Amino acid sequence: MEYLLLRATAALVNALPITWSTKIARFIGDIIFWLFTSRRKVASRNVDLAFKETKSKAEKKRIVREAFRNLATSLMEFFRIPSVMRNAEACIEIEGTEALDRAFAKGKGVIFVVSHLGAWEYLSFLFYLRDYPCSVVVRNTKNPYIFKWIQDLRKMIKQNPITRKNSIREVLLELKKKKLVAILIDQWAGPEGLIVDFFGTPTSTTSIPARLARKTGAALVPGYCVRKSPGFYKIIIRPEVEVETGAEDFERAITVQMNQQLEEQIRAYPDQWLWTHRRWKKVHPGYGRQD
Repeated sequence: MEYLLLRATAALVNALPITWSTKIARFIGDIIFWLFTSRRKVASRNVDLAFKETKSKAEKKRIVREAFRNLATSLMEFFRIPSVMRNAEACIEIEGTEALDRAFAKGKGVIFVVSHLGAWEYLSFLFYLRDYPCSVVVRNTKNPYIFKWIQDLRKMIKQNPITRKNSIREVLLELKKKKLVAILIDQWAGPEGLIVDFFGTPTSTTSIPARLARKTGAALVPGYCVRKSPGFYKIIIRPEVEVETGAEDFERAITVQMNQQLEEQIRAYPDQWLWTHRRWKKVHPGYGRQD
């Protein structure tokens, strides 16, 4: 029933004009904002931690509300992948492909450092439109029918999904084949993460991109996709992060740099980040990897 309901919803949003679908998604985001008080509190706390006194209460509240609208819109946009494919060149602008070209030219593969910013699933259109070979580590969903359908949608835009179970082995194989692997860096990483500052507050952050870069020699390239207006998007590829693998504090230095670049992106588009995630949790002495 869950699968059939989602497929019916997807059929509806693909049949409607993007402006209508966006209005409906934003309305659903408002409903979620009012109904899910616990998530609203999480988002409000996150915005407070990130911006402190640099933004007014009214502006912070607006960012929180827009975050819920953005989440609903992102889900709607994922359903619309088949529709967007028909007109992708016209509605998706791409900036910075020369950085990826230089990274691929090194012949060691590329670690594409990404986050839940903007229309994050539409980053895959970079590979659909420019034919870069790409794999991405994804979460399983409990419903096998929904999971297969989501995987099929991703494969339509030339994305090779790698499930988290045994993902490191597959990621290493993809990089050995000189391909690109996308890795999310903006979620709480638990005890396996490094404790480093994010918006000035210590939190557990994945250091997997840094460790993979050291092990494989792959280039580290950040990227994100933002929503310009309903139905129009911009994929932005940042310059490659210089990696000095011989430095003693290499892993921490690269992880800090990744966080700083992500902060810059979020500050530029605060309405479009996933503030509802518990990015900051209590970090007691000895928690996580301190090395």
